[in-house]
Amino acid sequence: MPTFDKGQEPLFAREGLFRQKLNQLRTTGNVGQQRNVPMDNQARLKELEKGSYLHNAKENFVKNDPQHAERVALLDSTTDLYNRNTIEKAIKEEWKRAKRYKHNLGLLVISVDLLDNAIKSHGQAAGDSILQGVANFLMSQIRDVDVPGRYDTNAFLILCPETDAKGVGVLAERIKNKIMLTRVSDIGQNWHVTVSQGIAGFPGTSQRAEELINEALMASNKAKQNGGNQIVIAGAQEQEQA
Repeated sequence: MPTFDKGQEPLFAREGLFRQKLNQLRTTGNVGQQRNVPMDNQARLKELEKGSYLHNAKENFVKNDPQHAERVALLDSTTDLYNRNTIEKAIKEEWKRAKRYKHNLGLLVISVDLLDNAIKSHGQAAGDSILQGVANFLMSQIRDVDVPGRYDTNAFLILCPETDAKGVGVLAERIKNKIMLTRVSDIGQNWHVTVSQGIAGFPGTSQRAEELINEALMASNKAKQNGGNQIVIAGAQEQEQA
C-alpha cells in the first residue's frame, strides 16, 4: 500500500503528469514551457493530452488568449487548483483504469469548518484567503501522484491513485493534525482552521465514478454534522473523533 512520505517519487507517469501540469499552470500559466523535463515525460505528456479533456479545453480557449487559456480552462480562480470540471474528468479517467485493471482508487473530500462564520465576520476576501491558504497547505502534504481540485464553494477533492481507503486515511489524519497548527491566512485575523474529511474508495459499493464522488462528499458532510474536525470513511461503522 503506498505511503504518503514527502519527497516520494511519482508512482506512475500518468498521475505525475497531471501534477506536473498543475504545478506549471500555477507558476507560469502556460504548460507549453517544458523546462527541465526529460524527453520521455514530454512524450507521455503529449500522449496524455491528445484526445483528452485537457487537450480539448486548451483548443477551445487558446485562440482568444494563448497566454492564459489553459489556466482559465482548467484551474479554479481562487485556489489555483484544478476546477470542478477538470477534477471530475480526471476521476472518471482513473476510475475506468482502476476498474479495468482491478486497482485501488481513493478519494478524499476536505471541507473547511466554520468558513461561513469567517466570511460573515470578516468578509469574502477573508474567506477567499483562507481557501487559498488551505489549498497551498494541501499541496504541501499530498504526494506527487495525487490530483487536487476545488470541488465546490467549501470542498476540496483529492484523487489518490493506487490507494485504498485505509491508505487515504493516513493522509487525512496527517492533514487533520497539522492544519489546525498552521496559519492559513492573516486577513482579518490570524486564521487557524479545522477540516471535516470524507473518504471513499474503489473497489467498494459504488458502481460509477459519480457514485464514488458522492460517497466521499456524504462522508465529509457527516463529519461536519457530527461537530467537525473529524474523518469519516464511507461505509465504515466507526469514525475518528477529534
